[in-house]
Amino acid sequence: MRTILKKIKKSTKVAVFGHQSPDGDCLGCLSAISFLCKALNKEVYAFIDDDIPTRYSFLDISFINSIEFNKDSYDLFISVDVADKHQLGKYETVFNENKNTISIDHHSIRDLVSDITYVDKTSSCSELLYKLITISRIKLNKSVSTFLYMGVSDDTGCFMHDNTTSNSHYVAGKLIENGADYELVNYNLFKLVTKRTYELTKKLDAIIQERESIRFVVVDQKFMQDNNCQKSDFGDYVNTLLNFEGTKISFTMIEKQQGIFSLSFRSLKEYDVAKVASNFGGGGHKQAAGGRIGGNVKKCLEKVLNCVEAEIKNGDNVNVN
Repeated sequence: MRTILKKIKKSTKVAVFGHQSPDGDCLGCLSAISFLCKALNKEVYAFIDDDIPTRYSFLDISFINSIEFNKDSYDLFISVDVADKHQLGKYETVFNENKNTISIDHHSIRDLVSDITYVDKTSSCSELLYKLITISRIKLNKSVSTFLYMGVSDDTGCFMHDNTTSNSHYVAGKLIENGADYELVNYNLFKLVTKRTYELTKKLDAIIQERESIRFVVVDQKFMQDNNCQKSDFGDYVNTLLNFEGTKISFTMIEKQQGIFSLSFRSLKEYDVAKVASNFGGGGHKQAAGGRIGGNVKKCLEKVLNCVEAEIKNGDNVNVN
């Protein structure tokens, strides 16, 4: 981390990147690394090749994609919370081709290569950004503390997922001491149900499919158009599916463009959906992961189901033994 700080201090203009289908952890990390670079008197801009889910609009995310990206104007490129190189989207090529790159991440399954890589299997990448800022001796403000708290809370499922550690609680506590508005975050992420979400949930409930201990929904372009939906509108529904009694793994398969499906997986602690997602160019955590697949919807669905069933069989065998 001290090497990372030295690298930032030697730079002039920094581009920082998060992953597609951004979550609270990704946004928290982007806020924190941008704050750190500015505090070190660097010009910095944040980029994500995707829309920001509306569920995070309660915080000011206007700093992301605020200008048009020009690769030639930056002398340092930093990715945060990015495990798979394809998650960079249109920024993948410039990140891969540039030698002045830094990756900060917490995923154990990853293929993104950079000049300097810091990976630590914490429950959230936001915990690593908190550590980096602490080492820099720069004092956090309330806004960034709230963003980082959102990252920790979102990736641990409000401290209910089995990736939650004592360090998760420690960092959250320190962020609250620094003024993080934990009530604002927890209300918006885990309590608030908008009228739009309520209406959409009723329609999704009507198309739930199941195969033994698997619950899933498949949303095609027609559904998206008929209901004026964006991919980000479905972000939390996969958690609802997992809550059905008897469900071991749940997933959503959303057609974000013709023939291209975004996958989101959730599981009980006995099953590893990060392994499932790795079959589809993705990754994530043991209980929460994502990927993508393209082709005919029926063939894609069958491939996903086969991989999910294989993981359930593997998890059941491990538990029996």
